[in-house]
Amino acid sequence: MTTHEHDDRTTTTGAEPTDEALRTDAELTRQELAETVAALGAKADVKSRVRTAAKQRAEAIQTGGDELVSKLPDPVAERVRPAWTTMSQRPAIPLGGLAALFAVLLIWLKIRKR
Repeated sequence: MTTHEHDDRTTTTGAEPTDEALRTDAELTRQELAETVAALGAKADVKSRVRTAAKQRAEAIQTGGDELVSKLPDPVAERVRPAWTTMSQRPAIPLGGLAALFAVLLIWLKIRKR
C-alpha cells in the first residue's frame, strides 16, 4: 500500500477511502470551487473594475494637479487655485467646455475649407 499526496489530499492506492477521507476531500473541493467562483466573479465584474480604475486615475490627476498648483509662483497660484479646485470637484464642467471647444474647432475647420 503506497500513499500519494496531491494538494492537501492524501489517498491510499489499493484501499477503500474512509468516510473521513471522503468528507475531507469533499470539503477541500468545495473550498477550491468557492475560490474559483469568487475569482471568476471578480474578473467578470467589468463595471466595478472600470469604476475602480477610473477612481484611481482621478485621484492621481487630483494629486498631480495639486502638486502643480503648489509649484506655481504665489501670484499665479492664487489665480489658478480656485479654477483648479472647481475643475477637480466638478470634472463635468471642464469636460463640457472641452467638448464645446472641440465642436467649435470642427465647425471652424469645415467653414474654412469652403
